[in-house]
Amino acid sequence: MNDMNISKCPSCGAANMQELGENRINCIQCGANLLFIVNKRSGLKKTLSTAFFLVLLSSAGFYYVSTKTEEVLQEITKSSEKPVAPNVPIKKSLNAIPKLKNNTMTITSDQFKESQDKQKSAKLEIISSVSAKKDKGGQFWIATIENQSNKSITRPRVVLKLFNNSNEKIESYSAWSKLEALPAGATTTVLIDLPKVPKEEFHSEMSAQSSPASLYDKAQQFLVVQDFTVSIIDEAKTQFELTGTVANPFDYQVDFVEIIALAKDKQGKTVGYAKAYASTTNIKAKQTSVFTLKADKYVTQTPYSWTLSAVARKH
Repeated sequence: MNDMNISKCPSCGAANMQELGENRINCIQCGANLLFIVNKRSGLKKTLSTAFFLVLLSSAGFYYVSTKTEEVLQEITKSSEKPVAPNVPIKKSLNAIPKLKNNTMTITSDQFKESQDKQKSAKLEIISSVSAKKDKGGQFWIATIENQSNKSITRPRVVLKLFNNSNEKIESYSAWSKLEALPAGATTTVLIDLPKVPKEEFHSEMSAQSSPASLYDKAQQFLVVQDFTVSIIDEAKTQFELTGTVANPFDYQVDFVEIIALAKDKQGKTVGYAKAYASTTNIKAKQTSVFTLKADKYVTQTPYSWTLSAVARKH
């Protein structure tokens, strides 16, 4: 081994060393291999010190990894004091679980047939309509529909369809009347408000429709508008304010009292629409409430007269 003479292994201390070749020796006891790079300028002493340090460092790392691996394995295999999912015995059989009650309401075939017959015989016609663009964009339509059948119908509504110049349908909208039941020969007014309209040119078509009655329907209550006054806010902008008094003529309380105001021209055609709740939404029997509503969005021209009505729900 040239000038090197190592009698003991720097890793395990054994004296059984074997030369493998130039600058390389092997410990027969532990199998450690040593490679020496001889630096002629620093001498053999420095070279041996470096090799010895590297062997000690690798041995210490091997011991640390082996010890930590054993600790981790012991921690994993250690039994848990509390089971993650305890096995709880079922004391009752599945047959003992109470069944849900059937609360479904039923309708007889005669009731269903009667409802269908009413819808088939119902004849709704749009007798007038007006439309205008809104100042802040969008457009609205006010349509008056009449029940021209000899039976009362439920849920009257207006369906508005928009078509482009090629007569292709662009959009379709539905709006319902505030009256949930329309008697034979009676009329009601429906407001259709579109915040945005198509950018392309279009024309509109409207039709009046109704829906079948439901077992959950609750009759509306019609109150009496005793008196009201109209104040002009801005006639050029067709802005008005209506104030008045509504009375509950019944022997029971009514809730959610809503006032509906229709602006009319000289021919009695509806040209404006407004609504608002009464100041007291729950009016006791034989009591009154004041109301204030502003008609400043859906009025197409200066009205010749106003017609007011009030609807509510029985408490």
